[in-house]
Amino acid sequence: METKTFSDHIRDYRGGVFANPYQGTDKKVVFVCSMGILRSATAARIYAHKYNTRSAGTWNDALVQLSDNLMIWADELVFVNRHNYEQVVRHLEDDDEPLLDVVKRKSKVLDIPDSYEHMHPELIKAFEEQYEPV
Repeated sequence: METKTFSDHIRDYRGGVFANPYQGTDKKVVFVCSMGILRSATAARIYAHKYNTRSAGTWNDALVQLSDNLMIWADELVFVNRHNYEQVVRHLEDDDEPLLDVVKRKSKVLDIPDSYEHMHPELIKAFEEQYEPV
C-alpha cells in the first residue's frame, strides 16, 4: 500500500490549499513587486521568521506571477508601490469583481522604488519604515 504524502492529504482536505491544517497558523503574507525577485523576494525573506511569506510579480514574465490562488490564499497582500497595485486592480476590474473586492480588502500599498538589489540594506530599511520592523 502506498503511503500518502502531505500533498496528498492537502488535496483530500475539504479546505484545500487555502485552509489546510498543515501550513501552520502564521499570518500568510504575499509581497508583490514587478518581477517577484528583488523587492518582494527581499521582503518575503526578511519577514519569514514572523509570517508564512511568498513573493510574486505583476508582470507577465515574473519568475512567480501573482495568481488568483496566491491572492485568495493570502491574509495580506503587500504591494511595494501603487503602480503594481493598480496593475492588478485594472486587470481584475475587467475580469473578476469578487476577487477585486478580496484584493482591495487585503492590500497594503507601500512606496518602494525599483532601484535596489535583492537584500540591499536600504531596501530592508524601507520595508522596516513602511511595513513593520524586522
